[in-house]
Amino acid sequence: MDYFSLIAIIFVSLIAAVVYEIKKKNDIKLEQIKLERDKVALEQKRLEIENKVD
Repeated sequence: MDYFSLIAIIFVSLIAAVVYEIKKKNDIKLEQIKLERDKVALEQKRLEIENKVD
């Protein structure tokens, strides 16, 4: 392989790695949002149960 082909392969690999990392970070953010939503729902349910008991 010549020099430019090697540089092109490295460049494409670097771009693929960056895209993968961005996707992974977005997936983690979505999971955090879902967990926060579940946490709020559970807190609301707990408060409703406490109000019924009182």
